[in-house]
Amino acid sequence: MIKCLLLTILVISPISICAKKDLMINECHNTQVPSICMQCLESDPTSVQANPVGIAGIILQCLDAHLHIIINNITDLSSKKDEGEVKTALEVCKKDLSMNVATNLSEAKRSLKTGDYDKVNHLIELALGFPLQCLFKLKLVKFMSPQLSSQINIYGQLSDAAMRIIDRF
Repeated sequence: MIKCLLLTILVISPISICAKKDLMINECHNTQVPSICMQCLESDPTSVQANPVGIAGIILQCLDAHLHIIINNITDLSSKKDEGEVKTALEVCKKDLSMNVATNLSEAKRSLKTGDYDKVNHLIELALGFPLQCLFKLKLVKFMSPQLSSQINIYGQLSDAAMRIIDRF
């Protein structure tokens, strides 16, 4: 009896994991950036057990983590600048991202848990506006950081992936 139970567990468990991996692949395939989506999901060991709502939640976690990377980069860039337009623009960006985006993402996570998916997408879209405005402000003062631009681009791609996945609920 025990041998039969163990054999059943050993046979069914890999099938279940493969099915969940297929769900991850399917959800990410329906985004514009499947590779970024999959990198995010594969960075979380719980993703193979997640349903579509859980997958969206993991992507929100990746957005939050990526937000902190962007804020740290802006803090570093700002610390290397003397007073002036560029430093002021960087400080405004840091404040907007630290307060507004973080708040929107936290609210999006709560709304995902309560099933208010339209609100989740709205909050993700609002949150995305701040990093994009930041890039625009920095271009106005003729400051360019390829690394920061790349990080914000990835943040935008993750935002798009989350919204597309949530749209399918």
